[in-house]
Amino acid sequence: MSDSQKNPEIVPNKLMDLLVNDVFSKHGIDKEQIKGRLSEEKKQMLKEMVEDLSKRVDEFVKQTKDNNNTK
Repeated sequence: MSDSQKNPEIVPNKLMDLLVNDVFSKHGIDKEQIKGRLSEEKKQMLKEMVEDLSKRVDEFVKQTKDNNNTK
């Protein structure tokens, strides 16, 4: 069994990191410079958004697996 099957969060977390890094580099943003500038409110909003996206991805993956198993 592959690592992604053992721990399904590995792939979404890596994908999220890749997408965020891509957007940051596209706009010339350094992650380390931003860390100190975010307010606690913005940090919380980002955290909630990531959690929501993660849940949606998990639900989508589950639906896809269920659909594939019924065929």
